[in-house]
Amino acid sequence: MHADAHLSARLRAYHLMEDAQADDHDHVLGDLLALEADSLARGWADAAFLAACGRFIHALVREPDRAAVVCLASDLVHRARAQQDRALIGVALALRAVTSAETGDHAAVLADAGRAVALVEPDDLDPMDRCFAWVVCAAAYNVLNLWELTDELYGRASAVAALCVEAVQEPAIAVSRVIVRLEWAAALLELGEGAEALTQLRRAAEAVASAGSADNVPPLWAAETAAARDLLDFVRHALASPEVHASLETLERHRTALEEAGSVEVGPLLSGLTAVGLLRLGRRDDAATWAADAEKLSASSGSHSFHAWVRAEVAATGLDDPALGPTREYGRLVCRLRWNARTGVLAAARSKIDDERLSVEHAVLSRDVLLDPLTGVANRRRFDDWLVAVPSDDLATALIVIDIDYFKLVNDVHGHAVGDEALRRIAQILTDHVRVDDLALRLGGDEFAVLIAGGDDVVAIHTTALQRADAIRTAIADADWDQLSPGLVVRVSVGVAAVVVGPMRSDAADRLYRAADADLYDAKSSRFTV
Repeated sequence: MHADAHLSARLRAYHLMEDAQADDHDHVLGDLLALEADSLARGWADAAFLAACGRFIHALVREPDRAAVVCLASDLVHRARAQQDRALIGVALALRAVTSAETGDHAAVLADAGRAVALVEPDDLDPMDRCFAWVVCAAAYNVLNLWELTDELYGRASAVAALCVEAVQEPAIAVSRVIVRLEWAAALLELGEGAEALTQLRRAAEAVASAGSADNVPPLWAAETAAARDLLDFVRHALASPEVHASLETLERHRTALEEAGSVEVGPLLSGLTAVGLLRLGRRDDAATWAADAEKLSASSGSHSFHAWVRAEVAATGLDDPALGPTREYGRLVCRLRWNARTGVLAAARSKIDDERLSVEHAVLSRDVLLDPLTGVANRRRFDDWLVAVPSDDLATALIVIDIDYFKLVNDVHGHAVGDEALRRIAQILTDHVRVDDLALRLGGDEFAVLIAGGDDVVAIHTTALQRADAIRTAIADADWDQLSPGLVVRVSVGVAAVVVGPMRSDAADRLYRAADADLYDAKSSRFTV
């Protein structure tokens, strides 16, 4: 039941993210705040984080104070790193990349989005989080007109969406792929690459078919998809078979409907691409009417210059002006330079992803060397590295040493498989009782430890360690061991010590370990006959 409630909270967060972008959003912010508070109270840090992501998306769409949006993005990155969850860190970095794209910091976009893509590649991460991260990264890259990479990431997200408990992102992915391919085709027409533009228009038609079969598509997106379907039919025929007569009545109805619905992506593209099709059909006056409508500002960054190009093409059609040839040649030159610059940014983005992938793999390998393979907490090698390290500042540090009482009997009576599972559960209990800056370790066999550092008050840190040790001992004793194996009882003895370690205290760490170990021996001696 607990697991079901936790999953429901995560799904609720994802649904509220979608609602935050809809017209009927009045309830969303309050619902997100309530969900975040309830999740924190229940100890569901990941669900609380996703609710905070929903607040960020709400602010991104509706908050006029953009500095506040940037602050929210930075806070999400800090929270995700505190949880040490790869998928959530990827989500946070992707969201921050979107804010950087909005402010024009392209280097930050490539850095954050590249890291995010690399972080969420492993198949063992939560598919909803992976899907969300890739969708947001795709949106960030799209602002830079990196359509190849954008479409690729939407493809990855779509494949992962099929593995989700509920494919919440699927409608957004399907509609976004239509828009991306329309933008891509528009840019190719502007470049003079008609054949390649037709290829993208065909791919856009495939995306329309996919979007049309998606469930729970919001009304605006459904209207945009329907408009794109008829637009593509018109433009593809106009470009490939100019003799085909095409009626504008259907497209005019779509244009009116999209204007009323407030479409800022498909609406302007509809006007521009229809004008191009009309020019190919020799209907200059109709094309001029549609081109004038394309002057409306588009939210689609890839179509801004396209609309200017369309109006220029319409204005120049039929003119016998000697200046027209050099002007068009200059326009083509500028367009090609912009395309080449875009291609360079695309190469840089892919290179950054590759670099980040290697960096993440190296970090994982380095971490794995210092992790206990059975329990997943830090191992003896990590502890030994700490013992010989020389800190740069004096720091009050406490060590809790934990030893399982009569663990050999657990293995002998209940079997080694049960013993291994008991070790894993104890490691999880330790993890649940440490802060981000603390370190839980398995020193070997049935011996564990927790390192606690902070401040310069050794008495205070010792008191904290004693309280933490008592909580750990109680949690282990109260665990449902009988459920693991009937009759199983697990108890631990604990030793605690605290000292100040620092650059001028070379033996402090070793003294701390020996003091904690001695305290553990005293604890065992007071409880058992030796």
